[in-house]
Amino acid sequence: MTPLIATLIAVLAIWLLACAWCGYRQRLIGFVAVVCAGFALNACWMVFGLNARPFEPNALIAQASAGLYAFCAFGLGWFTGRIRRAWRDSRV
Repeated sequence: MTPLIATLIAVLAIWLLACAWCGYRQRLIGFVAVVCAGFALNACWMVFGLNARPFEPNALIAQASAGLYAFCAFGLGWFTGRIRRAWRDSRV
């Protein structure tokens, strides 16, 4: 694996952890900020790194998949936080 690919995977993992953390802490505004930053970085990578046009079908599909990843990470974080809060509230 090249260092560039490893770096891109690490950035994606950190971004998804930030989305999940926003869901866990129920921070919707923070999630919107994280998603906007991720979309901007993804668009910059596709336009400058891959020489893709911003509105070509493959670039739009990549942005849509990034949005779905972010939404799923947020949902997983929200669900985990909800379970944790319910567990803490149910103690005797």
